[in-house]
This record gives sequence, C-alpha cells and structure tokens, in this order.
Amino acid sequence: MAYKELVALLNQGSKTWNAWRKKNPDIKVDLSSANLSSADLIAADLSGANLLGANLSDANFYSANFRSAILMGADLSFIGLRFADITSANLISANFRYADLIDTDLTCANLSAADLIGANLSGANLSGANLNGSQVLHTNFTQATLTGACIADWQISSSTILENIKCDYVFRTYDDEKQQYSGRLPVDVESTFAPGEFAQRFQIIASALETIDITFTEGIDWKAFFQSFQELRQRYPQQDIGIQGIEEKEGALIVRLKVEAEETGVELEQLKGHIETTEKQLYSVQLSLREAEGQLKVYREMMGVVQTLALRPMGDQNFYAPVGNVAGTNQGQMTAYINQNNEAISQLIAALRTSAQTFPPEQKDDVLMELDDLEGDLNKPEKQEPKRIGKRLQRLIAAGAATTTLAGGAATFAGNVNDFTANVLDLGEKIGLTRDMIQP
Repeated sequence: MAYKELVALLNQGSKTWNAWRKKNPDIKVDLSSANLSSADLIAADLSGANLLGANLSDANFYSANFRSAILMGADLSFIGLRFADITSANLISANFRYADLIDTDLTCANLSAADLIGANLSGANLSGANLNGSQVLHTNFTQATLTGACIADWQISSSTILENIKCDYVFRTYDDEKQQYSGRLPVDVESTFAPGEFAQRFQIIASALETIDITFTEGIDWKAFFQSFQELRQRYPQQDIGIQGIEEKEGALIVRLKVEAEETGVELEQLKGHIETTEKQLYSVQLSLREAEGQLKVYREMMGVVQTLALRPMGDQNFYAPVGNVAGTNQGQMTAYINQNNEAISQLIAALRTSAQTFPPEQKDDVLMELDDLEGDLNKPEKQEPKRIGKRLQRLIAAGAATTTLAGGAATFAGNVNDFTANVLDLGEKIGLTRDMIQP
C-alpha cells in the first residue's frame, strides 16, 4: 500500500486503522519519517510497523500496540503512551523527552542512546530492556521493573527517581557487535538485589564539594603530573576534578584537588581515598615511563615559581587543557597499520592476556575487560581512532603499574609488569602509535 495512503488511513483514527489492519494483516506497514505529530491514535495497532525517524511528538497513543515496531530515531517527545505495548521494539536513539510512559510495557525494547530525559516511566516494565547509553536525567522510574535490563553507560544523576524499583539483577556492559549483555550485578548468578538495594547502589544521594591534598616531597615533574591529572579526570568523569591551588609547606609541595562528589559520609571518604591513590599511581607510572625513555627531569628549580604561586590564591584556573596529541596519526593510517600487522597484534594481545593472569584479582579483571574492549575496537574500522585506541593502551599501562604498587614492589610482579608494559608499547607501534602517544 502506498505511503501516502497509509498516512491518510492512520490519520482517520485508530478505529478505522485497526479495522483495516485486521483485514490486511500481511501488508507491510512502512511509515518511516511520517509526520503524525498531535495524532489521536488511542489503542492503535502499530505492531511490526516501520516508524524509523517518524515524528510522533505530542501524539496520543494511549494503550497502543508497538510490539516489535521499528522506532529508531523517532521523535516521541511529550507523547502519551500510557499502558502501551512496546515489547521488543527498536527504539535506538528515539526521543522520549518528557513522554508519558506510565505502566508502558517495554520488555526487551532496545532503548540504546534513547533520550528519556524527564520521561515518566512509573510502573513501566523494562525487563530485559537495553538502556545502554540512554539519558535518564529527571526520569521517573518509580515502581518500574528493571530486572535483566542493561544499564551500561546510562546517564544518571541525583535528579533520577528510583523509588521502589523492582529489580532482581542488571547488566553493566554491552557488546555492540555480539549484541549481548554482560557484567551482571549481583555477580553471583544465584543472587538477587535485596529490596531497595538497586536504588542504594545507583541513586546518587547528595552533592558535596571536597578537597584532596596530594603531597610531593621531592619536587614535581610537571609534565608527568599534568598527564597523570588528565588521566585521573577521565577515570572519574562524574566528579569534575579540578586543581584548587598549590602551596609549599615545610619543604614539600601540596597540590590541592577539588572534587564534586555526590557521595557522603563513609562512601565519600572512600571515594577520596581511591582518587588520591589513583593519582599517585598514575604519577608514578608517568615518572617510570619518562625515566625509561631517558627523559626524567624533576623541576626542583621551579620551587621558587611555586612559592610565588602559593602566596596568592589560584581560584579555579583552567588546568584542563589536553596534554599531548595524536595529530601524527589519522584513522586511515591506523586502519592500514592494523591490517598490515594483524597477526602480530593478535599475538601481542594474547601475550598481554597471559601476563594479566598473574596480576592480583582486581587488576586482572580490569586488564582483561580493557583488552576485550580494545580487541573489539580494533575489529571495527569505525572505532579505529588514534585517540580512542591510545587511551585504551594508556589505561593498560596504568593498570600494570598499579599491580606493582599494590604488591609492594615485589620482584615477581615487577618483572611481569615490565614485560606487560613492553608488550603494550610494542602493540601501540604495531597499531601505528608512537610511544609518546600512548604514555598515560
């Protein structure tokens, strides 16, 4: 049936539309890019329909049937979908901003990168739904069901309402290529969340401004510090870490970091401890790398400059400018390197996995997960970006250094980490990145 005829028929209302669909169940309904804004289609049968990129804003689809429909990129902002059936629908990048989705059935729906800001999902069934990368700021999930949903990289804040959530378990990671969920929480497949536990884990309770003092007793290698600081900010993107000031105290230099944390009490202190430890580890990695390259220069002569800085407040000056660049390598060049050195790259990744088996459990899991992500990126031309791959290699080096730190510098771990780091650097060269590009 012609596109215009379908739109005209649908605009006659759900009663006429449903009667036609009942008589013509085998006709493919293609309404892609259709403008159905402000339409009144209560209880309309749109199961299996193609609504790719359609404009459904301000429409009323109360109790409508969208089962297995394609709504990828559709505009459903301010829509009324209460009690609708949207099970197994493709809703990638759909716009549900401020939509009324109370009691809507979204079982196994694909909501990857969907805009759910301000949407009312009270009582909605999101069992098994894919919320990977979705925006859920100011979203109301009161009494919603999230058991088996994937919440990888969803953008949540203290404005997200998670009251009385019904959730036995969720998944934290998503494989785009395999289209599979992983990273189950709770980890034990026999365990489930206790009542209220999901909200306690994922709802940010309060916001507080805190500082962390990092003390340097032997001067500062400023290049190493700022590179480690950039990596620290990338590891804790939600905390908006900045440099509040620098001062000299009894011959030592103190760099005071400001942290916007939304945890409180014991959790806040633990977070601050993790951030402090991470920064020290990252700085140590930078020093080791620079020393290995014969570039270590500790700027003790800068004490006078720092003393001058310490005499006046630094306020919130911008220390966030990126350090280093990967301008010498573009995506096309990297793809060529990867294709040319594919076998060597596979061997190096295999060697890294073997080395990781000797690491303490926490570092081992981090490294193996990072290697999985790296291998996935290398297999996808669209993700073979120098900056993206470089950051993954940086995180691998940092994780290896953390192993030595946690092991107290034990010779066995140090040897393994040296081999691990050397393999990461070799891997970077096979991919087309210089050593400077992949230093954390």
